[in-house]
Amino acid sequence: MQRFLLGFLGFFCCQVIKAQETTLLQGIVVETSTKGAFSPISGAVIFWKGATVSVNSDSNGVFKIPMKTLQKYLIVLATGYKSDTILVNDTNRLKVLLVSKSQLQEALVTYERKSSEISFIDPWKTTIMNEKELFKAACCNLSESFETNPSVDVAFTDALTGAKQIQMLGLAGQYTQVSLEQIPGVRSIASNAGLAYIPGAWINSIQMSKGVGSVVNGFESIAGLINVELHEPDVKDKALFNVYAGEGGRYEANAVFAHKPNPFFAQSFLLHANTTTLRMDRNEDGFMDNPIGRQYNLMYRFKLDPKNGWIFQGALQGLQDNRTGGELNFDKDKFKNNDTSLPYGIQSQVTRLYGFGKVGYVFPAKKYKSIGLQYNFVHQNNEQMFGITQYLANMNSNYLNLIYQSIIANSNHKYRTGLTFQQDKVHEKISAFRIMNTGNSFLDGSLQHFQRNEMVSGAFFEYTYTHLTKFTFVSGIRADYHNYFGWLLSPRIHIRFAPNDNFVLRASAGRGWRTANLLAENSNVWVSNRVMRIWPQTTQFNNWPTYGFKPESAWNMGLNLTYDFKLNYRKGTLSADYYYSFFDNRVLVDRDYQASNAEVYATQSYSNSIQVQLDYSPFRRFDIRMAYRYYQVEARYWSNWQQEVLIAPHRGFINLAYQTKSKWGFDLTGNLTGPKRLPSAATASEMHAWNDYSPVFSIINVQLTKSFKKNLDVYIGCENIFNYKQANAIIDGMQPYGQHFDAGLIWGPVFGRMIYGGIRWRL
Repeated sequence: MQRFLLGFLGFFCCQVIKAQETTLLQGIVVETSTKGAFSPISGAVIFWKGATVSVNSDSNGVFKIPMKTLQKYLIVLATGYKSDTILVNDTNRLKVLLVSKSQLQEALVTYERKSSEISFIDPWKTTIMNEKELFKAACCNLSESFETNPSVDVAFTDALTGAKQIQMLGLAGQYTQVSLEQIPGVRSIASNAGLAYIPGAWINSIQMSKGVGSVVNGFESIAGLINVELHEPDVKDKALFNVYAGEGGRYEANAVFAHKPNPFFAQSFLLHANTTTLRMDRNEDGFMDNPIGRQYNLMYRFKLDPKNGWIFQGALQGLQDNRTGGELNFDKDKFKNNDTSLPYGIQSQVTRLYGFGKVGYVFPAKKYKSIGLQYNFVHQNNEQMFGITQYLANMNSNYLNLIYQSIIANSNHKYRTGLTFQQDKVHEKISAFRIMNTGNSFLDGSLQHFQRNEMVSGAFFEYTYTHLTKFTFVSGIRADYHNYFGWLLSPRIHIRFAPNDNFVLRASAGRGWRTANLLAENSNVWVSNRVMRIWPQTTQFNNWPTYGFKPESAWNMGLNLTYDFKLNYRKGTLSADYYYSFFDNRVLVDRDYQASNAEVYATQSYSNSIQVQLDYSPFRRFDIRMAYRYYQVEARYWSNWQQEVLIAPHRGFINLAYQTKSKWGFDLTGNLTGPKRLPSAATASEMHAWNDYSPVFSIINVQLTKSFKKNLDVYIGCENIFNYKQANAIIDGMQPYGQHFDAGLIWGPVFGRMIYGGIRWRL
């Protein structure tokens, strides 16, 4: 009898334990449209009531969660939707239908998608600019896509080449990583003018984040990351056309053709051509305000999705860009090397071949697990003349990035890891009389050669912890081996805390580094007659072919908050951020020390950046964006700390956008720029001296757009409507081959007012 009772008790305990065994509950989270069609909701958070472990729905809305018999109430949350609590009585597959918070009882509430939005989900503050935002201004290329964004400053690098450069956090554009669909895009010898190689009509959206980015994206992000998403091959629009004409004889034409012959394959052709034909001199200094020339730009891309977990994407771009600038009567066909009796001219011929692609596999049975390979290659050739200064450059670059991602135990704990390889083979030549190495004499000859073959092999690991929708912690580290400098580490941390649906606080800290492209990034020196004197960090110049300098490296720390509010039943967003960047090694081009030289040496610098921004819609179809930004940027010039040149500490910004019911759109953008410190004129001749600071000035742009149905837009606009121009943009322009000539001290617009118009047409 005792054995029977013990056996029965053992059997009963086994059954109880078996009843407590974990089974897997599967389900799908969806929403319904006004027409009754279901669509999946990705990123929904699912957890049992009273439990601390959660899972997320995948891109198809599918989720799997461990289930015990004592667990009955399942809670489902998703940003923008009402939460739902479900009583679960069995293990049958669930279909969870969430209702948007904008739907109240039987009323239908429409949502106007903002042209520029800040993501509440990402652990790093990401501003998403869609086509609606880009269409507010004449977005002819990427460098002109930030006119309505207060976080990015855009300015000409000099008065002759027409190249534009961006600034973020008070740092020059080369410290912002620019990627094309999460793959390195504009860098190395293309960093100075490469933003003009991405036509605006090709861009579908731009994601912009400040500070250090994810270690998965590489080691070069210091000031921030700008990622450009082009029009996909499998979009609903079969064709997109855009033509543009502006004063100065500037004309552009764009076309995007998409073709999807079957459900598995899609391809597209992206075409662009522009030309500037008129030699304009509105400031009457004898020089063309903008160079004349033309660009041809073609891209083919494809997407193959066999619906078996694999996906393949690729693109190939070819570009040719020819520009001629300088004095009005300059004739490139009569130009002769070293002939200073001829008019001063600028010539640039750039050819570029760029390809990128992605190969990815998502494990069908485990949607949270995937592996992918990103790659690109670049071949670029620059042939440029600045007066009698010759600059030739050739680059071959290759990039591979292998990424594996999965979870640890559950989707609260995710990780990404992988391997990276980056090669940059660069050969540069420049007229020897324009450059001097103080540490180790250069070889004699008419052209000075600089050659380097940088190879960086690296590994990275990034861990992400998520607690429901309230808290995210991302910690990552990169270890990269540089063939000249050995191991370089890049640790990074991002924290996101959202106590409710309306408030998000984020913090970040990390390190980034890059190799300075000294010759390509400083065209403002070559459009003067300054001599570049290099003070390298080593006397063994041949061991460090990166001009004798170690990589530039900086730490960046940031704190930002975003708050969504309602005022008079209308939505608004208030955001504020602070970032501190410190360079422990910076290659500085110093134009302060002497007016006849540009001293180049390694030093330290820092920047403090504060920005406050308000976005509000006082009534339907009317948006207001206002911002104030403050920079404190200083560098150690030889032994003294002082404010960096050509950076405005203060900037005010406003953008007004209104669209009528009849589809008339009105956009106005105003910028108030504070004084910028100019390079010292203490050693310049009294006749050719300049002021210590630029004046305060404002620029206002307006645009009027008429939309016909959904496929045709006609627009007309005016940039710089009050015709503000920088006085004395060129120093000693009467003697362009003399020692005082300098066209690189640009702090404001040169061309003045510019009226433009265009047509966008979709099929």
